[in-house]
Amino acid sequence: MMMNPTKYSLGRNPLSDALHRIPDVVRNEQGLGRHNLSGAPHRRPGVVQNEQGFSHRGRVRVKKLVQGKIRVATWNIGTLTGKLRELVDTMSRRRINIACLQETKWVGEKAREIERTGFKMWYTGKTRNKNGVAIIVDGNLKDEVVEIKRKSDRIILVKLMIDEETFNIISAYAPQIGLEESTKKAFWEDLEEIVQGVPLGEKLFIGADLNGHVGSTNAGFEHVHGGYGYGVKNEGWRVYFRFCSCV
Repeated sequence: MMMNPTKYSLGRNPLSDALHRIPDVVRNEQGLGRHNLSGAPHRRPGVVQNEQGFSHRGRVRVKKLVQGKIRVATWNIGTLTGKLRELVDTMSRRRINIACLQETKWVGEKAREIERTGFKMWYTGKTRNKNGVAIIVDGNLKDEVVEIKRKSDRIILVKLMIDEETFNIISAYAPQIGLEESTKKAFWEDLEEIVQGVPLGEKLFIGADLNGHVGSTNAGFEHVHGGYGYGVKNEGWRVYFRFCSCV
């Protein structure tokens, strides 16, 4: 199994040049606001509330880390069963700090320390052998997690406070093309809601399998399609581009 990590420099907008590297990452241009897909205006909170009771530790250590790089990756794992140690080994070898996982196919809404590695995983899933998403954070950053939001078995958000900056990491798994329209609509509405809940000024990363083939052409969507796609678009491209345009 292969994972292509992406480096993000934290001294600038971390998504400014990331779209051609991880196609399912959504650009977040801070200060421009985000618009409801339905066309209705929305209001986003200006403060972050920690409802989880997490403590903040290691400020000096983390400050040294963020002056360098944080690597965020996304991976449709197919199933997490029997692959957890291999995944952590890959993250360590590739120096990946945070991994967004899709199709974990694990049931429950839990957190798990990965034994003898220092890594920690937060996951959500409702049906065995179906869907499920997770986020794994390495030992340098796991104590900086201040909030977890599990929207469904397809969407999870982990919020970290690092050196006075707030980072929101979302892992998402969109319904496949053949599923019912109501299922697809519910997913995009849920994803829109959780993205809108991120206050302006905070950094946002979305690592996802959105089941949208964006194709090689970007006419009309140059602001969200870097022109590095390939092949032809599928039925999911329109809602995918529309979501990216509204974020």
